Amino acid sequence: MILIGPFKQLVTMAELPERGALSDHQLQIIPHGGVLVAKGHFQAVGNFEQLKAEANPSSIQFMDQDLVAFPGLIDAHTHICWAGSRADDYAARLSGQSYQEIAARGGGIWSTVTQTRAAPLNN
Repeated sequence: MILIGPFKQLVTMAELPERGALSDHQLQIIPHGGVLVAKGHFQAVGNFEQLKAEANPSSIQFMDQDLVAFPGLIDAHTHICWAGSRADDYAARLSGQSYQEIAARGGGIWSTVTQTRAAPLNN
């Protein structure tokens, strides 16, 4: 097993709700965190020194800078050209509605596609 760290902070997704709004105080932030990896898969996350003592890793990859590790689970991309607004969709998702529910009432990506196609070229 390989131990990677210490990270200044390690943010996990542990015990977060699957939908609805999140606030910062809900995040599990592990100071001086480490990640234990075996065969390309995460085995454990936690305090770097505790993992080092308990897991007896075969090697350690030290982080020499103050880095924060967090899951990269969000596809945060944008589209340069669009028409319309998805603000209502965003509010609905934050209130717990599924994307399927939003689409069924006429929202979602096809709403924006339709508005973009109908928009004048010179605006």
